[in-house]
Amino acid sequence: MTQDEHLSLGKVAKRCNVSRTTVYRWIIGGHLKAYSLPSGHFRVKPVDLQEFCRSFGMPDVLAGGVRRKAVGNKLNILIADDHPDVVLLLRKVTERYLPDAAIHEAVNGVDTCIAVGTLQPHIMLLDIMMPGMDGFAVLQELLRRPELSESRVVIVSAYEPFDRVEELARLNPQIVSCIRKPVSVDALGRSLQEIAKTISATPKPSAGESDGPRE
Repeated sequence: MTQDEHLSLGKVAKRCNVSRTTVYRWIIGGHLKAYSLPSGHFRVKPVDLQEFCRSFGMPDVLAGGVRRKAVGNKLNILIADDHPDVVLLLRKVTERYLPDAAIHEAVNGVDTCIAVGTLQPHIMLLDIMMPGMDGFAVLQELLRRPELSESRVVIVSAYEPFDRVEELARLNPQIVSCIRKPVSVDALGRSLQEIAKTISATPKPSAGESDGPRE
């Protein structure tokens, strides 16, 4: 692909391994620069996609820099939080209670959406209040995609009102635990171990995109 070839919404979604609906949100939210054709379809210039990746601290998807799934039978754990000290704490807890897991990190909502698609994590420790896209938008991405149906979510957040988080968990069985910050190390660790016992298979292979606006 040359720098002169502008990308459709679907092509951006494929390169980032997210749904078209998520790319549409990035555009409408002002995170990803795009222009509209007379037909109403969006186009994204490669240089603008590169700038989008840089602004959120992500690998250049045009250069093949998107992270891929871990191989083997290890549990994939994704930690998604924009506070480095919290990420470090959650990593330490995970390493202590699930020492054989493969741990990955994302530091904003946009990066988390891409990581969810590329890593297909078994367990995700998700903050709600993140820059770019909040945790609620990330959950919408995860819950609508069949290849992510085996992923389990532990919400770790100081979001208020917290009962909104708990209500979301009651409505979505993939959300298996809601933990308030500050985190109890022992409680989180035991929760991770219990969740891990229920997971017997690696994530399903990507099934392709089937949702969101199409062209």
